[in-house]
Amino acid sequence: MRDFFTISENACRVPFADLCKRNEEYRTYFVRRTYEASQCIHPQGTKISCFGIVESGILKAVNNTINGVEQCHSYFEAKDLFPEFLYFTGRKNYAYTLIAEKKSTVLWIPVHVLEEMLEKDQGLMYALLLYVCQRGLKDQLYLNCLNYQTIRERIAYWIVGLHNLSPVESVLMPGSQLILANMLHVSRSSLNQELKLMQRDGYFKIKGREMYGLDEEKLNALL
Repeated sequence: MRDFFTISENACRVPFADLCKRNEEYRTYFVRRTYEASQCIHPQGTKISCFGIVESGILKAVNNTINGVEQCHSYFEAKDLFPEFLYFTGRKNYAYTLIAEKKSTVLWIPVHVLEEMLEKDQGLMYALLLYVCQRGLKDQLYLNCLNYQTIRERIAYWIVGLHNLSPVESVLMPGSQLILANMLHVSRSSLNQELKLMQRDGYFKIKGREMYGLDEEKLNALL
């Protein structure tokens, strides 16, 4: 049991993406690619032959409705892994179209290589388990935001939820306000206006993408 807890503590300190990139034994199998904004990386139905780790930028998973309207249902940011949910639940093909939302760099690891890495390294396996759990909680967080009617309430719930997942002094916003607006299912202009009002009212301060000086008591009072 002592060995397990040692593994757990080490895995907690180092994100899964970083542990993968440190692996010298399999590093020669890794392939790094850069994609321009709006570039289609994998159309829906593409066979899953590699896992990807986002190193920079942001990707989105989209499907088109019968009327041709694009629906985005997930984003992958720096240090995110994909398509782990599809592959480990038995899907062998992409169930969505993968697109670079911004200029992005992805580290690709062949499926059989990552499976072998996980089989040989318990610490890496544990780090993956932690990542999958945190990813699931984040996805649930964005879904639960829809239970709140006002933009201010959704912003507050998002901030409190992220802070609970990772208790740090500040919260980092996604790559752009448009991405956050899509995640919260509000318009970009309405989100921008509400962020300015909440900053004026002392809920937080904003510098670039960082939200700091969080007043947790005021934020929780909205929920």
